[in-house]
Amino acid sequence: MFRPQLVSVNCAHCGFPFQIPVFSIIDVKQNPELKPALLSGELNAAQCPSCGRVNYIGGPLLYHDPDHDFLAVYVPLEANIPDSERQKIIGELTNALMNALPAEERRGYMLTPGQFFDLETLIRKILELDGVTSEMLAASSRKIELLERMLNLQNDEMAFNMAVAENKELLDREFFMLIADAIERYRALGQEDRVKALEALRERLMPVTEFGQRLLKQRRAVEALGRNPSRQQVMDALIVGDLEEVEAIAVAAMPILDYNFFQKFTERIESAEGDEREALEAKRDLMLHVLETFRKLDEQAFAAASRVANELVKAEDLDKTIRELAPMIDERVLDVLLRDMKVAQAEGAPELVARIQQVMNALQQAAGDSMPPALNLIFKLVEADYPQETRALLEENKELINDEFRALLDAFIQDVGKSDSYEPRTREQLLHHLRNVSTQAKLLA
Repeated sequence: MFRPQLVSVNCAHCGFPFQIPVFSIIDVKQNPELKPALLSGELNAAQCPSCGRVNYIGGPLLYHDPDHDFLAVYVPLEANIPDSERQKIIGELTNALMNALPAEERRGYMLTPGQFFDLETLIRKILELDGVTSEMLAASSRKIELLERMLNLQNDEMAFNMAVAENKELLDREFFMLIADAIERYRALGQEDRVKALEALRERLMPVTEFGQRLLKQRRAVEALGRNPSRQQVMDALIVGDLEEVEAIAVAAMPILDYNFFQKFTERIESAEGDEREALEAKRDLMLHVLETFRKLDEQAFAAASRVANELVKAEDLDKTIRELAPMIDERVLDVLLRDMKVAQAEGAPELVARIQQVMNALQQAAGDSMPPALNLIFKLVEADYPQETRALLEENKELINDEFRALLDAFIQDVGKSDSYEPRTREQLLHHLRNVSTQAKLLA
């Protein structure tokens, strides 16, 4: 696993000093999770802990895809690095890669890496290796431009309808995926106005586009099941639904689709004849395909999380390693650590149990340290006793108590109210506590 280096920066938006983990080597085999980060523009980027805005670091990058015998080095042209220095950087990155690989995995093509001075050109080459043609890329560019244009046309009914009519071939699955990705990106940045505009655009496009109508049909099929459908309700819905509805139901009801479920579905197939039997077999094949797709994704994510967890447990300087691996530490890593702790407890390995607990404590501390101050305060208020401790916390952090903080707290309360992660009684107690805290914060001048 190639680890990042920590680069100290001052936020380009508010000037707050913090560190960004920067990767200079991507090996698709060893760190597959870094490839989508590169392609989406999220590599070597981090949110400012103070203002929440994203900062980017551009620098030399070596990219290796052994499945395509492809090795490339990107050195930004705007960095104005002299040729001799550039060749030295390329040599150092290439040697670092080869030294990290087993001897049997080293190949001749690694001695002459392709050189790229423009990141977009490198990304185009990577996509080309994956079978994405220049025509597909051109269509994607048009879709991105169309998305921005349609956002600006939402208040002009006639112009919006004309844009839909003139661009129906572009309003496909990929276009709706662009909307979904943009919603997640702007939500992470806290730009709720942008999120609401994108969600409104998606809802408006659904009934007037072919793919949108398909999404609506799938949504309605899932909504018809209700929150906690029985196995029989899922079975009945799959039998009467078409393939598009079956795909959505399979994703929504995945925990129910176990061996016994497929056994009963197969019995239903065997009792059918002719066209009905063929239709049911096609539905079974589609369900199995959905499950296999998610299984592979889970395997890849679990393998990446296991590598990160192993690095953390073995780290000599735990705090430094946490900072370096921060972009790859997520809930799956915590799940792996919890699993490994249970195994260590069952096998009677107290030293390993203690080490894993140390890692998890350090991760919890790091999460609090890197969290925006306002959000960190909210989580402290959740744990504090009302009214004395919460009032003391608010007084201690009076500089944070402004309209923006109060809006963030109100949004947090709304999220808790909508969440299914709590038992009903626990949720009501938490909501009561948070509403009291909100009143305290509003009274604090």
